[in-house]
Amino acid sequence: MKVLLVLSVLCITLALCQAACYNVLAKVEIINGVLVPRGSCIDVYDGNRHPSDSEWNTDQCMRCSCHAGKMTCCSRYGGAVPAAPGCKAVVNPETCQHEFTCLIESLIQ
Repeated sequence: MKVLLVLSVLCITLALCQAACYNVLAKVEIINGVLVPRGSCIDVYDGNRHPSDSEWNTDQCMRCSCHAGKMTCCSRYGGAVPAAPGCKAVVNPETCQHEFTCLIESLIQ
């Protein structure tokens, strides 16, 4: 039973570590002396305003959503990946997928 619990915690931890997410809370406006939260979100990447309950992709490979003035963005490429010795993992900005570049000498050895 303990093994199952440990494996479950490990799986959840690995799943949570694969993507980076963050939240941006909307600023409130004062109308007639009353604090009123904005019903839209302003994209921190390009400055565009998005209506509440909308979703969009950014040029920086982020998937963002706006709900009740709170913007949430998560990486679309799943976080860091291990690369073979002599290789480097790079996120392609067009496909938002990892691509590996390796020196030929490191693959021959």
